[in-house]
Amino acid sequence: MSNASLQAGRPIESPAHRVGRRTVRVVDPDRQRSLEVELWYPASAGDEPLTVYELLPGIAFESSHAVHEAACMPGKWPLVVFSHGRTGMRLSYSLLCEALAARGAVVVSADHPGDVLADWLSGQAADDRTNEMNRVADAHLLLRAFLHGHDAVPVDVLNAVDHRRVVLAGHSYGAYTALATVAGARGVEAHDRVAGVIVFQPYTRSMSDGLLGRVRCPVLMVVSANDLTTPPAVDADRPWALLPGRPVWRLDLLGAGHQASSDMALYGELAEHVTLLPELMRQYLMAQAMGAGGEGRSWRELLRVQVDAAWAFIESALGGDAEAGQVACDALADAPGLVLRQR
Repeated sequence: MSNASLQAGRPIESPAHRVGRRTVRVVDPDRQRSLEVELWYPASAGDEPLTVYELLPGIAFESSHAVHEAACMPGKWPLVVFSHGRTGMRLSYSLLCEALAARGAVVVSADHPGDVLADWLSGQAADDRTNEMNRVADAHLLLRAFLHGHDAVPVDVLNAVDHRRVVLAGHSYGAYTALATVAGARGVEAHDRVAGVIVFQPYTRSMSDGLLGRVRCPVLMVVSANDLTTPPAVDADRPWALLPGRPVWRLDLLGAGHQASSDMALYGELAEHVTLLPELMRQYLMAQAMGAGGEGRSWRELLRVQVDAAWAFIESALGGDAEAGQVACDALADAPGLVLRQR
C-alpha cells in the first residue's frame, strides 16, 4: 500500500462541527526558542481538502475529517492548550485534538524542543530540570500568544477564543506541564488565566506536595488502571489526595495502558501497511499501541470515552452547558469498565 493511501479511518465520533487545521511557528525572542504549533478549531463551511499529517519523511496519512487551513467559525470557543508526553510530538494526539475541536474548542499543541522523538533518537534530549523549565515557559508563551495576540496567530482564531474558559491539558509528562504552569515551577511564575486542567495518564512524581497544593483550579485526571509507565499508585493517587481545587474529577479506565489517549494505536494499525518502514520502528509502534483499549472497549471506543469526559468537565466545571455536562458525567459514572470519582 502506498503512503498516499493511508487514512486515519472513521472519526472517533460524529463531529458536531467541521474542523480546521493550521500549523504556525511561534517564536519567543527572550529565550531564542521557536515552537512549531498545531491548531485545530471549529471551521466555517468551505471546500478545503482533508488535511494530511506527516509523521516521518515520506510517511503520512489523511485525516478522517479535519480540513486544511479552513477559516475559523465565528463565535467564542474554549481554548485548550495541549502538551505532549516525553518523546512525543504535537501531532501525536491528532484524534483527541480533532475530536475536542469538533465538540467546539480551539485546540493548540506545540512541540517541546528537547523532548520530542527526534531529540531522543539523536541524543539531543534535554535533562529533566531543563525540560521541565522549558515546558512551563512554553505553556506561558502559548497562553500569551493565544490570549493577547502574536504575529503568528491567525486573527480569526485569536478572535474566537473565550478568555473565560482556558484549559491546560497534557498527556504523561504533558500533565506536569499543565499542573506546574498553574502552580508555578522551576523559576517560572504561576499563570493566573487558566480556568481548569485536564491530564491524561499523568506523570507527577517529580512534583512536590507543595507544588500540587498550589493547583487551586478545577482538575480532571484520566487514569489508566494498567499503566506501567505512570502507574496510578505512583503518579495518580498522590495528586488525587492533595489537589485543593474544586471540583476535582478522577476517571479510571479499567484495563487501559499508558497510550490510551494518544495516536499510537492508530500508528500501529498504519504501520502494517507501510512497506518501507524499518522493522525496528514497526515493532516499536506496535508495542506502544498495546493496551490502548480498555475492558470491553476498542482503542477508538476508549478514546471516545476520554473525549466525553473532557467535554463533560469543560461544560460542567468551566462555565459551559452545565446540564449537558452533568448528563454526560452521569453516563460515565454508570458505564462499565470505568470508575468516576468527584469531589
